Amino acid sequence: MSDRVAPSLVPVIVTALLFSGCSHYSPVASRIAPTTITGAPMVPPLNPHDPGRWLMYGLNSAHNAVFGNAGYRKGAGWILALPGAVPAGAQQVWIKKTYANITSVRDLVGVPVGVSVVQGIVYTPDDNGYLYAVDATTGRILWRFNARNQIMTTPLVAGGDGKPLIYIGGGNSTFSYSQAVKFGQRNSSVVRGTDISGIYALNTATGRLVWSYPTRGEDMPTPVYYQGRIIFGNGDGHVYGLDARTGKLLWKSQIRSFVSMSSATRYRNLIIMAATHPNGLYAVDARTGRRVWSTYPAGVFSSSMGDCAPAVSGNIVVTQYEMAAGQGRAASVEVGFDARNGRILWRRVLGVGPVPPRNKDAVPAISGGVLYTGSPVTETAYALNLRNGRILWHTQIKVKMKAAPTIIKPYVFLPAANGNIFVLNCATGNVWRVYKTGHGGFGPQNAVVVNHALIIGSNFGWLYSIPLSQLTAGIAVGPPHY
Repeated sequence: MSDRVAPSLVPVIVTALLFSGCSHYSPVASRIAPTTITGAPMVPPLNPHDPGRWLMYGLNSAHNAVFGNAGYRKGAGWILALPGAVPAGAQQVWIKKTYANITSVRDLVGVPVGVSVVQGIVYTPDDNGYLYAVDATTGRILWRFNARNQIMTTPLVAGGDGKPLIYIGGGNSTFSYSQAVKFGQRNSSVVRGTDISGIYALNTATGRLVWSYPTRGEDMPTPVYYQGRIIFGNGDGHVYGLDARTGKLLWKSQIRSFVSMSSATRYRNLIIMAATHPNGLYAVDARTGRRVWSTYPAGVFSSSMGDCAPAVSGNIVVTQYEMAAGQGRAASVEVGFDARNGRILWRRVLGVGPVPPRNKDAVPAISGGVLYTGSPVTETAYALNLRNGRILWHTQIKVKMKAAPTIIKPYVFLPAANGNIFVLNCATGNVWRVYKTGHGGFGPQNAVVVNHALIIGSNFGWLYSIPLSQLTAGIAVGPPHY
């Protein structure tokens, strides 16, 4: 299932309607069992050059995937068309004829989420079913692995004995007919995902399969690696804990909701994720699988709760969802929970707008006690006080965005659906620059910054490594502060 390959192409070098108050709200929070919350700091020690491990979606629990070192080489610049990518310069008429519609392109050939970068290698998932290992300096493809289904997880790279493995999940977003009809049945448990689904562990040097763990439901969300365990929720209503070296099942915990795009995060020894049907936020003990708490906010629209990957900083976990606001319209809501017990601390309605297609929410990122996010409903970027949810600034950019921003003071880098990367002032929200990439837009893909290069994949199957000096050219505020 692994092949060494040559690349197919040589790499080439606001104001929105806001509601600052909270309306009447009746959340239901259930503390399943008392537990002692322990564990190491959320962000592990990193080596001087690039992350020695990649343990979760967005590198860390705050989803700000940034690692830099002023004494190391500057970021490399290249562009790579992954196999099957939409050709450069393709017209919309041709794209629609070839792929049915623009929206479905990412599901066939796009890079669905953020990449990981470890020891000079970029590991990138692709909805064409392959994981690619790419040289971070040159953009050359080193090897590929075929998972026989879409890969929507950020690849994890971890291992406690000096022999790290790569961990990915395979699965798709479809429902079989027998499962789809259950949405109309009260208290039914729905399974999402068809075809071959599972978690795979690979050799970092060759991409060869070390072990696999098949599951009934899809494995689209990114797992968490913690203390020798791979922990993940998936499409069959369970959260799993596997031995990271062998793939052996350690525990399996039922939550009934299916976890689709809500990659897990970690607060000490608690693994936290959102799920759908019913819409809730869940925390399980990484050691035993025991559900510690679950919270079910009222009025969540459609699958929006499960479309967002929650982020954690301090004792606060934040996520985004939608509430119905009339025919074809929705209210975009940001909410903060106490990570220790699931209690809702604050809720902020960001604004109202048309219901966006699929993946209905933007992923948050946290830096310095400030929550940065966007809303595909209001087409606006936001900064909120993490402690109380107060909006510090908002900037309407008039284009949808779903990815977590990347923050390196004084900059916020925000990838958007039209293929632009907005460079904002992190203190005021002012747009300093709009960088145009040109090979497809960005959906839930978060950018990764490692050693002064921003690395991101597009909906059209292109992978970029953009030097920060290129993104910030002409902005007279000095270099980023890591």
